[in-house]
Amino acid sequence: MPEEKRQQEDLQPFIELQEKLAMNISFQQAVQQQLQRSMISTKRSELTLQELASMSNSVPMYKQVGKAYFMAPMQQVVDELKDDVKSSQDEAKKLAQQKEHADKAIRASEAEIQELMKAHPEAVKQLVAMSS
Repeated sequence: MPEEKRQQEDLQPFIELQEKLAMNISFQQAVQQQLQRSMISTKRSELTLQELASMSNSVPMYKQVGKAYFMAPMQQVVDELKDDVKSSQDEAKKLAQQKEHADKAIRASEAEIQELMKAHPEAVKQLVAMSS
């Protein structure tokens, strides 16, 4: 029994680092998805602005509110699209910083695991035996 408890104590740092790494990877993936959605939103608004630029101001414009469409002045629609582009770009910058932070955390966790593996090769053998 005491030997089994000691083995479990030796494995505890590995288990904690694996959980930390899994959390960091999960966070990175979530940020990546949000970043992609933000970039898609930016691109959609930019393309819409390009199309609106080729139209005259007399063309009737409609803006969607829920499931309904209401007539709106073209300048209002253009201004809202410009605001959307700016806010999406700002959000993308923040998300890129968060992704960079998550990448650093993942690299740090991987480095810690490698150091621990070098320092405790017997614990690595136990982990491999347990996972087989």
